[in-house]
Amino acid sequence: MVAGSCAEGHCYDQFRRLPDGRYLVQLKDVTVALPEEDPKATRIRFAVATPPGTSPFTFTLPDLLRDPNRYASRLKSSEWSSVWAGTSVAHPSDILGTQVARGVNQVALVSGLDSNCEAWKRDWARARDAAIAETSDQNGWIRQDHPRSPSWTGFIKFLDEHDRENSRYYALYCDFSGSCSLSTCHDHLTAAVHFLSSNKPRGEDFAVERFDEQIASGIKALESMLVDQSFDLTLP
Repeated sequence: MVAGSCAEGHCYDQFRRLPDGRYLVQLKDVTVALPEEDPKATRIRFAVATPPGTSPFTFTLPDLLRDPNRYASRLKSSEWSSVWAGTSVAHPSDILGTQVARGVNQVALVSGLDSNCEAWKRDWARARDAAIAETSDQNGWIRQDHPRSPSWTGFIKFLDEHDRENSRYYALYCDFSGSCSLSTCHDHLTAAVHFLSSNKPRGEDFAVERFDEQIASGIKALESMLVDQSFDLTLP
């Protein structure tokens, strides 16, 4: 990005772009590639850390492109910065130009210290220890229900069923409404995939048979943001 004045409030030419037209945006310690979008139908949002007790400061990609002098420095210097991209009514199966499986509705990246994700590591480690001796379903997932209010359900999947003690694993969180999320944080970079698995209030159970396809397509959308970089959403 090159600092400078903006004519008529447009600073789009201050951002580097890939050959396919996507803008390169510095998100604290990583660079993300994002397509231009209609300001009246935004599907990409940023959030940056603010002082404790206050809500994160949020803005859109069009906001950033119009006024980088106001927003870009916050993305670089905050304790953490995040970007969220999702589907819409007009684009129900597309995130950032990548086709996603049915139900996948959002992906996110957080650069910097993600205290919430770090705290969940301890909970998932306990869930993983409990799952080692449990029986998996035909898709390889082990269900762990937590009935206390608000109720939620965890799912564990070991990549190596024959050596669970040393296997990496997926840890999936699903809430009482049927929404699920998979997130991991390594080296101050958090990646997350969110999807709707079922309509729990109407009595539907989680569609476990679709988990693997939903996770794989969400990872592809994440990888479209970070050029030439792959994601591992498993835990050790």
